[in-house]
Amino acid sequence: MTLLSMDAAKNGRPAGPGGSADSSSKPRFDWPAAVAALGYAFQPIVQLRSGRCHGYEALLRGFDRTPFADAAELLDAADAAGALAEVETALHAKAVAAYRGLAGWAEAKLFLNLDARLVGRPGSPWLAHEPGGRRHSGITLEISERRPIPAEVAVETAVDLYRRGGLAIAIDDFGVGHAGLRLLFEARPDYVKLDHYFIHGIDRDARKRALVGAVVGHAHALGIQIVAEGIETAGEFYVCRDLGCDFAQGFLIARPSADIAGVSTRYGIVEELNRRDRRQPSEAHRRLSEVIERLPPLRVESRKTELLDYFKGDGSASIAPIVDEHDRPLGLIRERDLKRFVYSRFGGELLRNRGLGDRLDDLVIKTPVCDISTPLDQVIEAFSAESASDGIIIVEGGAYAGVLSSGALLRLVHERNLAMATDQNPLTRLPGNAAIVRHIEGALADPSRGHVLAYLDFDNFKPFNDNFGFRQGDRAILMFSERMKAWAAAASPADAGDCFAGHIGGDDFFLGVSGGDEAEVLARLADLVARFRSDAESLYDAQTREAGGFLAKDRYGALRSFPLLSASGVVVVLRPGPHGLTPDAVNAAIADNKAHAKGAADKLCVVRLPADPAPR
Repeated sequence: MTLLSMDAAKNGRPAGPGGSADSSSKPRFDWPAAVAALGYAFQPIVQLRSGRCHGYEALLRGFDRTPFADAAELLDAADAAGALAEVETALHAKAVAAYRGLAGWAEAKLFLNLDARLVGRPGSPWLAHEPGGRRHSGITLEISERRPIPAEVAVETAVDLYRRGGLAIAIDDFGVGHAGLRLLFEARPDYVKLDHYFIHGIDRDARKRALVGAVVGHAHALGIQIVAEGIETAGEFYVCRDLGCDFAQGFLIARPSADIAGVSTRYGIVEELNRRDRRQPSEAHRRLSEVIERLPPLRVESRKTELLDYFKGDGSASIAPIVDEHDRPLGLIRERDLKRFVYSRFGGELLRNRGLGDRLDDLVIKTPVCDISTPLDQVIEAFSAESASDGIIIVEGGAYAGVLSSGALLRLVHERNLAMATDQNPLTRLPGNAAIVRHIEGALADPSRGHVLAYLDFDNFKPFNDNFGFRQGDRAILMFSERMKAWAAAASPADAGDCFAGHIGGDDFFLGVSGGDEAEVLARLADLVARFRSDAESLYDAQTREAGGFLAKDRYGALRSFPLLSASGVVVVLRPGPHGLTPDAVNAAIADNKAHAKGAADKLCVVRLPADPAPR
């Protein structure tokens, strides 16, 4: 049986009901046969720090048994035949039936793709509640940006109808489609799935990291969780995790599988990646764990009378965190919002009236959600949202952990600012030794990408300082530090990497670059040193500049000629991959090669670690 019956007439027009060519008729589309020929594979969506499976995306398979190349072609044919809603409904029913055969399916969500053309349309899957008021709390509808939602559809109204049935909403292929920020604003999704275009090579692309970091921060401020799609390498995994993405999906973790028995609820590859990462949780992470209020949550299916009991007593909280059946946060209920019920004549009876609905859904206020390892800057950004005035929900391993109040956040910010001021050079305002050591340790603990660690100092700075005075010496230090700041903060090409600038003390400086192209970074370092040599000429009078040097006493008290001020540096290149190197090994490489750097034509000596094996 063919799935799409077309007339073989020479004009190629579809056959009409009587078999004759009729341009007004539509192709006969046998969609039950199409649905019967297809099956589903499931790909896990996992928590980035625990490996626990959060959900499975259902992906159509078996198109080789149909005339269609892929799902897009099938759905286009269904739409042309006026059967798009029926086909999508039948496909979703088949996916749900297969999903319920998975081990542990009740503990994970099912992510179903919904054609954007069906959003809010009559007959769209899931718009009508099932008989008996059954809710679909384990299902998330993915609305792709690759097709536009019809202009006449009120997205907010349509999404509200889905939510009343207990469904969650995800925006799929975010960043490459039609709607972009408008759909993000109108749909108020529970999840944003970043398209794999932005994830591929993110460990080697500073622009992608900056963009994804900004999206993650804004999403968390709106209470939206982030899924990074298409993760294929350990480097991509670590960067997405460290940028604050909540969940991961991709071939690195698991390929889509039609083998129901082989689908797992936990993924050891994620646990192993986190175990291999030698970086310890940051101090901010530890402090966040200490200052959050671990308020007991209420399940969303709890009765409203339990909510009244929650707020009883003088020492009770003013907010109640609400979670679903898997302890995943849904938002907060504020005590002050109940006053209209409690203080009204029949308010208490209304809350207790099960006939009006006894779940807590209608009272929940959506609030920002951040993982306990989210960088503090992103937590601060989340607090900028209007809905964050009562606090931010903190999750750990995808499950509710506690609530961060505005007062607790202020304490964290004050502590961070104080620590930064303490570890800051008073002259240049650059990070000092403690921050430099942390950067080196972090680079050594991140073998997924290459790192460049550069030690830079002035040549013959003591005779310059002695001869021209400490004020000129300070000017030289400030001049170089400003060059370094501009160098590290420049809006550079993608291969420039993540830059860090520090001041060890005196005329000793440090630059670190992670993930950049080695040749590009070395060229920029050589340019930095050359520019300073030119800048430093302004520190001398015309006669000294013309002479190309000056007379001063050396360390032994002998008067001799010194060249104009310049800088040189030892550049340690850490190659990607396991190495077992320590900070002491890096320091030894720098100390052993200072003299080589000062004698080099470009004033740089490059040392690659691990060292190349000696020839036999």
